[in-house]
Amino acid sequence: MYIDSLTGCFNRKILDIVKRRDLTRSCVVLLDCNKFKAINDTWGHVAGDRALQIIANRMLSNTRTSHDLVIRTGGDEFVILLYRAQIGDAIAIAERITGQINDYAFMVDGHVVPLSVSWGVAEVTRDLDTAIQDADNEMYKMKQVRE
Repeated sequence: MYIDSLTGCFNRKILDIVKRRDLTRSCVVLLDCNKFKAINDTWGHVAGDRALQIIANRMLSNTRTSHDLVIRTGGDEFVILLYRAQIGDAIAIAERITGQINDYAFMVDGHVVPLSVSWGVAEVTRDLDTAIQDADNEMYKMKQVRE
């Protein structure tokens, strides 16, 4: 009920439960796949699904399974909720995940298809929705610089 069948991450339904928790000293990382529509349009939805699985795997392998949540909130958008983490920790995790995604040689029909993500981080100071919006604003700034 709360697991995304494609990626193995939590789905957005988990947010209703998470919002009831004490999120003091927590951070969010919002990640969005760059040029994901182009991957789907050029290489097909099977390739797009594989790309999402690879990206999700990098997020899952870089978070604490007993504390943190990786949540697929939309088609190619993810939120990582880092419990009891500082903003510097969130930035370090986002950079590590980004590096692993950028370094991955994603092959489709004998061609290397570059994968990349843009991200933003924020501390949960008031509520989770505000933190996600703040992280989204930071991510949007990164996307503007990259495009």
